[in-house]
Amino acid sequence: MSIAKKTNPALWKRCVAEARKKFGGHSARAMQYAVKLYKKRGGGYVGEKKKDNKMKEWGKQDWDYAGKEGDSAYLPKSVRKSATKSQLATQNARKKAANKAGKKKATYTKAIAKKVRNA
Repeated sequence: MSIAKKTNPALWKRCVAEARKKFGGHSARAMQYAVKLYKKRGGGYVGEKKKDNKMKEWGKQDWDYAGKEGDSAYLPKSVRKSATKSQLATQNARKKAANKAGKKKATYTKAIAKKVRNA
């Protein structure tokens, strides 16, 4: 199966650039925003969307920060609710250390990774 083609590639590039600027680089959230902008500004698609597209499912997971924005892990709501205070504190410490080292991402602990995979 092929992927749906954008009818206005120039508009798509502008929307992607705007989304990356707003979200600080390429991410799933930035691409969701780019699609929203693209559709709002009249962009369209030709062809079928892949059946295994996970973005819609991912969007329904209600991702948010597990503490102070930027200094804490970005996790689905189910993980934020099911993780213990200790697990969240450990994950948030990893994120804070990654930020201090100039990195945008921090690796998940084994416990949090398992919860995210099952979310």
